[in-house]
Amino acid sequence: MNTFVSEAPAIAADVTCIWRAGAVLGEGPVWHDAEKRLYWTDIKSSRLHAYRPADGNMQQWELPCRVGSVGVPPANWVPPSEFAGTALLACGDWGLMWLGVSTKEVTATPIADPESDLLENRYNDGKIGPDGRYWAGSMHDAETEATGSLYAFTPAGQSMRLDTGYHVTNGPAFSPDGRTVYHNDSALQTIYAFDLNQDGTIGNKRVLARFGPDEGYPDGMTTDRDGNLWVAIWGGARIEKVSPQGERLGRVAIPTPQVTSCAFQGDDETVLYATSAKIGLEAPEPLAGGLFRITLA
Repeated sequence: MNTFVSEAPAIAADVTCIWRAGAVLGEGPVWHDAEKRLYWTDIKSSRLHAYRPADGNMQQWELPCRVGSVGVPPANWVPPSEFAGTALLACGDWGLMWLGVSTKEVTATPIADPESDLLENRYNDGKIGPDGRYWAGSMHDAETEATGSLYAFTPAGQSMRLDTGYHVTNGPAFSPDGRTVYHNDSALQTIYAFDLNQDGTIGNKRVLARFGPDEGYPDGMTTDRDGNLWVAIWGGARIEKVSPQGERLGRVAIPTPQVTSCAFQGDDETVLYATSAKIGLEAPEPLAGGLFRITLA
């Protein structure tokens, strides 16, 4: 398994592949606290997955389009009245949308798509922010043009383009106090930090961390209660812990090269879940595309 390396110290953890899902491009893990389940997507296969740790239950559904990220709607978002089962927010080929998840199927209701005219773009990573908006990044699907942007969507379906010029968007993530936004351009191996202004815009863009040519590509990420970032490293077979000042604090080795994103099990920050991908691998990797549970010591 040829992977990029890291000089960050190892973090003690128990890492288990709990679901050999074989996802082509697993992404967007999010913990649903009311259901005690983790939802995540396979973008390229247009599938939604759910894992319940209490009993190991695993479910997957076909989606009507590619979906890059899903989110558990806060109280300021009201789902369509006809939805039965679980209502999720999502961003994908139809822009921002509602997903109605029942036992047998998933239905989708579009909300807004500010890039409906950019046919070569797609939405990648995203999540609900502390301000109650849905934040999502777009990118050029072929990854050859810097046409990606970062958006924030309101419950009324209004969108605000906050930053642009991205090759491969990933993140976003937020500081515990809600004042700082983190976002990646994976192709540039760079994590950016922004100030979140009171009017909903972002400013003071700065480089938080930049990875070297042999260190891999920062992908999806989350923050802990201390404000540290936990960053999945595509091509690096690991998750890196990065301080709010950009210091590389440590790494957790994951037994597959293309780690795509991660999320804590709600308030339990001793358990972290990571998604992965099998797309583009030159040799078979038995755990590629699997879902991993990381139990931190």
